[in-house]
Amino acid sequence: MGSKEIVIFGGKGGVGKTTAAAAFALAHAHANRDQKLLIFSTDPAHSLSDSFNEQIGEFKSGVGGCENLDAMEIDPGKWFEELKQRYRTWTDELFASLSGGSRMEIKFDREAMRELVELTPPGIDEIAALGTISDLLEEERYHTIVLDTAPTGHLIRFLELPRVALSWIRTFMKLLLKYQNVLRATQVAEELVALSKSIKKVLALLTDSERCEFVGVAIPERMSLEETIDLAKSLEKLKVPLRRLLINGVVPSDAAADCSFCRSRRKMQDQVMGEFRRRFRPRSIEISTAPQQPHEIRGAKDLVGHFQAWQNMSTKTK
Repeated sequence: MGSKEIVIFGGKGGVGKTTAAAAFALAHAHANRDQKLLIFSTDPAHSLSDSFNEQIGEFKSGVGGCENLDAMEIDPGKWFEELKQRYRTWTDELFASLSGGSRMEIKFDREAMRELVELTPPGIDEIAALGTISDLLEEERYHTIVLDTAPTGHLIRFLELPRVALSWIRTFMKLLLKYQNVLRATQVAEELVALSKSIKKVLALLTDSERCEFVGVAIPERMSLEETIDLAKSLEKLKVPLRRLLINGVVPSDAAADCSFCRSRRKMQDQVMGEFRRRFRPRSIEISTAPQQPHEIRGAKDLVGHFQAWQNMSTKTK
């Protein structure tokens, strides 16, 4: 794992996705000192800072004590809300400057634009924020970028319906073209064109199986199994096949041997993991497991230990 330019860790909330992404990024950076890596989070909870046990914010270099690993935490919702606020301000200023033409038509166009700003498609905020990633790769600043996605699933829904976002931009542009002689309209149009190009670049990158890999993170529970099956189907349609899967929170064998409750829980987990193996065998997915830790994983030492505890589970039936 890690030969791709982009390694995306995805899964529902509470499965240890961020910890897995942080552990992998740190281990990969340690193993490839000649490569520059970035871990990039679009999770507004900013749990990346919790995983590394250090404040990251918008950018921090040398995280986890590793000189060749940088980190960024972006809140797409906040970032895009600022963008929408600029659109609102531009729209108000644009129409306040107009005196000619039909007042009814101008009033309609103004309301239509304001409505468009409010009706942005789900996930466009996250995908637009990811424009930073394609820029960094084009500049060759990083060999590999590890992406920790928000648990909402917006990114997958967006990748499934990219035309919705691009149609939203085109509709906005058509309205602006009516007022192309106004300076403010030109400025807004330029930013919308840049946004459209950024979205297309990110879509091309994330759906390029030669450059991008998606790692699913789950837990050994029935609901997580079904959610992961749905995720795999969605990714296959997008031509971003799920090649690797990490099952987190497995009760360790020694704990199961010493505790009847743990033994019973591990037995149920084994049944679910067997189902994981059966359901994902046809897709040739490499499955690994990670043991449940006795304490929260925080800091570089814990992350390295977590990654070292990952064990490959053969997809062959017993």
